[in-house]
Amino acid sequence: MKKETVMKILDRVLALLFNACLLFSVAVGSVFAIASSPQYYYDQFEATGVYATVNEEGEEVPKIIPYIGGDNKTFACFTDEQLNELIDHIIGYLFTDMESFALVMDDVTLYTANNPVWTKTDGVNIFSDVAVSHMADVKGLLQTLGTVALVMGMAGACMLVYFIVRAVKGQGGVLFKYTLIFYGTFVGLIGAFCLFTCIQMRVEEIPMEYYLDMIWRNFHFIIFPNPEQATGSFFNDTLTMILSLDLFMAAVVEVLVIIGISVVAWAVLAKILDRRVKKMNV
Repeated sequence: MKKETVMKILDRVLALLFNACLLFSVAVGSVFAIASSPQYYYDQFEATGVYATVNEEGEEVPKIIPYIGGDNKTFACFTDEQLNELIDHIIGYLFTDMESFALVMDDVTLYTANNPVWTKTDGVNIFSDVAVSHMADVKGLLQTLGTVALVMGMAGACMLVYFIVRAVKGQGGVLFKYTLIFYGTFVGLIGAFCLFTCIQMRVEEIPMEYYLDMIWRNFHFIIFPNPEQATGSFFNDTLTMILSLDLFMAAVVEVLVIIGISVVAWAVLAKILDRRVKKMNV
């Protein structure tokens, strides 16, 4: 096989690989940026009504949070300051060397089946064992994704230098075309995933109003290699009451916007490099 033919094949393969590296590293990087930002949680707690609201009389009304410690008979009214402590705890666990997600808080206003009066209580276990175990899985997943994203980001940077050098020499010219092929295939896979979920709901006779919930559920079976970890992601606990589906969907939208901007920027650069190659070979 001639060297020129080999280089043409290599250009196409690397163009596809670069887009995979770009997509993955940008997606993971934006997830890390959002998940480690206290301000994101502050904004979403306000948007989803987790923080206390003000009624018509101008009085603060705290949100009642059920399933404290995973118990369906225990409710709490956290102050906004306590909710901020929970945010700090979540971020601290995910992004530092904190060993356990378990958290005990004092001065929590509780209402329980055994004591049906709102009472300030010390030594409250905020999260259940299931939540603690799930967050250990999440932390492990984030660490793995971070390592892979770093490697892919570095590989992508090397490939970008290669593309620029090739374009300067008037070689290559397939970047934009194979970028379209890659993202066309990617969008097609997303469409297939959404269609599969829709068909699944029809078969299982699940109302379509729960479509986003099913999308989120099925997504867990993709990101967690162990089916038990995916199944164990769905439970009722303080954690799932404050980190709602709406909060995660808002994060998904932000990630998609960041990916979209990055892909468009790359597509423009790919087109510029391809045009240079074309002009040099006229």
